[in-house]
Amino acid sequence: MKLLSIELQNFKPFRNLKLPEQGGELPEGLILIQGRNSSGKSSLFEAILWGFWGPGAVNLTNEELISFTSSFCKVKLLFEVAGTEYKIDRSYDPATGMDVAIFARKGKKWKRLAHKSKSVERRLEKILNLDWGQARDTLLVRQGEVSRIANATPAKLRDLLIDIYNIGLLNDMSDHINHLESDLEARFRSLEVDYVKPSHIEDQIEATQKREERLQKSLKEKQDEISSTKNLLARLPSSRELDNIRNTIDELEHKKTDYERAVTNRDEYLENAGLVSAEVEVVKARYESLKKESKRIRSRRKELENEISSIDREMGEILGTRKDLLKKINTLEGSAETDEEGKSVCPTCSKPLSENEKEDILSDYHKRINEGKSRYKELKAKRSSLKSEVEDIDVRLEKVTKAIEAVTGIKEKQKDVDEASEVVTKLSEELEQAVADIGVDEIDKLLDKHDVESIVELQRKIAVLSSSVSSLERNYNEIEDNISEEHKRISELEQKKSKMKDIGKEIDRLKELNTHAKYVRRKLVKGFVADYVFQKRLIGIIRGATNQYVRAFTGGQYTNVDLEPTAARGRSGPGLSLVLWDDRDNARKNASQLSFGDRTAISLGLRLGISRTMSGIRPLKESPAIAPRVRSVLLDEPLGGLDEQRRSSVVRTLVNDESFEQIMLITHTDVQEWEGVPTIDITKSGKTSTATLQM
Repeated sequence: MKLLSIELQNFKPFRNLKLPEQGGELPEGLILIQGRNSSGKSSLFEAILWGFWGPGAVNLTNEELISFTSSFCKVKLLFEVAGTEYKIDRSYDPATGMDVAIFARKGKKWKRLAHKSKSVERRLEKILNLDWGQARDTLLVRQGEVSRIANATPAKLRDLLIDIYNIGLLNDMSDHINHLESDLEARFRSLEVDYVKPSHIEDQIEATQKREERLQKSLKEKQDEISSTKNLLARLPSSRELDNIRNTIDELEHKKTDYERAVTNRDEYLENAGLVSAEVEVVKARYESLKKESKRIRSRRKELENEISSIDREMGEILGTRKDLLKKINTLEGSAETDEEGKSVCPTCSKPLSENEKEDILSDYHKRINEGKSRYKELKAKRSSLKSEVEDIDVRLEKVTKAIEAVTGIKEKQKDVDEASEVVTKLSEELEQAVADIGVDEIDKLLDKHDVESIVELQRKIAVLSSSVSSLERNYNEIEDNISEEHKRISELEQKKSKMKDIGKEIDRLKELNTHAKYVRRKLVKGFVADYVFQKRLIGIIRGATNQYVRAFTGGQYTNVDLEPTAARGRSGPGLSLVLWDDRDNARKNASQLSFGDRTAISLGLRLGISRTMSGIRPLKESPAIAPRVRSVLLDEPLGGLDEQRRSSVVRTLVNDESFEQIMLITHTDVQEWEGVPTIDITKSGKTSTATLQM
């Protein structure tokens, strides 16, 4: 991999940076990045790492990467891998979040390969053949890392290499296998809880099949019973036909009652009319006769009423005369009125009366009163006789009037009788036809045929049989459902038996895996880490990649770099001791016998050797080889512990190193003999940094 260009916007101190400034591409080989402390050299590396792998590659939050007074940051990286140009465009805005996409150049156009963080991360891993964890130890040598290697004890050096090469993963593998053992045991224990022997399920299947056979037999019996009952029902009249007959009978009885009532009403009218027949001529003659008699009776009654009125007037006059005479008698007898001489005065003309005249008048008054009394008595008797005759006439007139009314209503009543008779006749014919339709002559024969006493009882019998059929059919359906359930149960048991066989095999497999995992953890993994990886593979790989750098960085003084395993001491575990040959002193030395500058130069060589081997290392000979696609390295301040001569040696070596396509080296110290080496000069003014590529 080779970086072609870098564009930054509002990233930490860089407001707007583009390298190279005038277009083109960053050069291959060594590129020095120099500037004062805090000018932004490491920020350039952080921008590269953040652009490729996002916030997980830097020790800052996304918000902390944004320049002061800015609201977003953006990084665009162009790079080349295996002859193909790619572009990553990553930006962050707190309001909208992270946005990142990766593109590949197709001719003159860019084709987007992935969008969003996870997709871009997967695509980048596929392009580079390594993830961020591997890239971190291949691509980047962080500030202070060389110093840590130079000052590390054997145990710490071993741990550093374990971290760098991720060999701790094998220890994790041991723990993982231990967890796997527990998981396998839990899994087959869990399966054993639910496990049922297939032979037990076979017994359940056999019992279920026997139940199904009994149900099939019961189903046949129910089917025969249903057929028998339906045949019996088929020989009976339908419920609709019986309803029709019963309704017709009920209506016929009702209409017969109406007919009898109409005849009774008509006969009452005939009796009131004085007739025995409702024939039209007879009724008409009777009507005329009654009309004449009514007229005669009314005429006679009027005569009697006139005569009674005459008697009443005469009797009233008699009573009035009697009253007047009595008054006059009282007047004469009481001498209430006299003249001046004391004589009585006539009550009628006020003429003075003598005693004889008075007596004559009184005698005449009494005679007239007696005569009136006799006449009044005669009139009263006659009036009573006439009144009695009027009453008799009224009785007769009432009878004649009722007879006339009866004669008048006979026609309507006879009509009611005729209509009722027609309805009864029609219903009788309908009943006869309905009975004939069901194959019998009479209702009684139908009832006798089916041994019942009434249509209602026959209907009840049919209802009972119909209900019995419905009940039998429900039972039939229930038995069918039960058979279906038993059949389903057999199918489920067959599936369960098959499943239990599989579970049994799985239990055996898990137990075998558990046994194998125990063997792998106890016999292979632990021994592999200690005996094979370090002593037989890794040390040889590092030795071969490191020697050329150590010889060059020390001016040929030190050769034959080796890492010798050391035994555990006290609380410290096993370690690796850095041992090498000093050609100047003609002596074999370990790291503790070297000066700090020598240790720094040798440690830098060791770290570069590690980066060189990382992407192609294979822990086992049989491990698949993966062609390294990242042949670049970022060195952050590795020259701080070196003198001027050693710094020059490092630069000369890196300029001529063909193991890496591109090396970016950050330094704030002076480097001699760097003429012709591309340099990125970083300067800072206020809060803003700028960078310029010097070729």
